[in-house]
Amino acid sequence: MPGHTQVRPLLDADVPACATLLAARHRADRSRLPVLEAALEDPAAAGEALGAICRGPFAEGVVAVRDGRVVGFCAANRVFIAPTDFAAQFVPPRSAVVPVLGYAVAPGESATDIYRLLYAALAGRWVRDGLLVHRVEVVPGDRETEEAWVNLGFGRTMTAATRLTGAAVEGRPAAGIRVDRATPEDIAAVRQLSLELMEHHRSSPMFWPSIPETEPAMERFLQASLASETPTFLAWEGGQAVGMQSFLVPGFTPPNVRADQRLYLFEGVVARAARGGGVGTALLQASMAWAAANGHDLCTLHWASGNYSGAPFWLGHGFVPVQHTMERRIDERALWARGEPGHTG
Repeated sequence: MPGHTQVRPLLDADVPACATLLAARHRADRSRLPVLEAALEDPAAAGEALGAICRGPFAEGVVAVRDGRVVGFCAANRVFIAPTDFAAQFVPPRSAVVPVLGYAVAPGESATDIYRLLYAALAGRWVRDGLLVHRVEVVPGDRETEEAWVNLGFGRTMTAATRLTGAAVEGRPAAGIRVDRATPEDIAAVRQLSLELMEHHRSSPMFWPSIPETEPAMERFLQASLASETPTFLAWEGGQAVGMQSFLVPGFTPPNVRADQRLYLFEGVVARAARGGGVGTALLQASMAWAAANGHDLCTLHWASGNYSGAPFWLGHGFVPVQHTMERRIDERALWARGEPGHTG
């Protein structure tokens, strides 16, 4: 009869056993998604990736142990971002995240049972310390793992997807559109299209807020991007910029995706009045041709799960989901409400 499952802190001595579980999980993930990194099927490489997570300045981890054997683990990072920081536009400034290479369970174990125990140990400390936004990154197609996190109250908020840059971009591009690489002199057009993308994300059903405190950092970021070697492409109709795609290297590409000259599509937007007419297709044909010619084999991007126009476009143009970000927001009353039945304050 199996013994009791104990949850305790993840120690340095646990990393090899955890890495073996992670490598096995990644092997199964890669069998579904060949664009994932082959090297991580090796426990040594998986251990290096896990060690990097565990060495983070706000890292913490737990393992589930039964009969002296590690049957599961979660390694997480607390996230503290200044409200004026550029990243605060995209990531909750005070939150906790279990990254995509930060968890696994042993074969034959119940993912729901093990992750419930592990998350309970971590979440109690997070809520005690006022971290009420919890995120976990999962690989598409692992139904058992995703269901385990759904059972814990997590819902999908973001998807990362990857395509081969050399694959044909299907669809008919808009007629009369010129696609050029933007220069620093195009900052006004770039800024306007970036603001239009934010406006789109603010709309229903996404409700992704635009944080005023980040605007100066965003302005600096846009100017630096235009001065960098990584391009921003603008689609022009006459003298009017009607679409944009900007790129970063490596950007926010998930760490389990193949490392072949990673390219990240940071902003892809078409002006409201020009949507649905092939402007996005024209931009993607030009940008993917540039990427393939410059040695970038893969391109990755993110979209909000509620993006009713963006998701169908990217899925219809060759992007394959490689990661879902799932999120849980704890009721803030948990910080002050008492648990005794009948308590009224």
